[in-house]
Amino acid sequence: MPSQNSKDEYARTVALFLAELLRTRQVNLVRATEIAQKVVQNINLLDTEQHFLELIVELHKDFDELHPLLGRMNLKVQISEKEKFEQRVKEFAIYIMATDLTTAHAIMHEALSENHTIDSLSAKYPLFKEFIQKS
Repeated sequence: MPSQNSKDEYARTVALFLAELLRTRQVNLVRATEIAQKVVQNINLLDTEQHFLELIVELHKDFDELHPLLGRMNLKVQISEKEKFEQRVKEFAIYIMATDLTTAHAIMHEALSENHTIDSLSAKYPLFKEFIQKS
């Protein structure tokens, strides 16, 4: 379960987005209030960033004004997943570098490719798969 800080961050993200829409007059106060109310009603249901993204997708059906926020959130989730992937590869490289520099170099080189995921590297490198499963 996420901390209250995470939920506060989700609410803050929407609040800042709505503030920007109000400032640029892309939404009126009544509409911004309706959107904020829906977010507040659902904030306690959010367990992860993915759930927050799903909430924004759902609310976007009723509130077209959320379209730019949806794009930002998709990008943030993609960046977050890429960062997790890169972190796992770095951890593995550090773990194995002293004993197998060749494999460490190979997996780091392949991780730079846009096409690779943890699953694809796990399939190709059994030691990486074992490392991921242990941690």
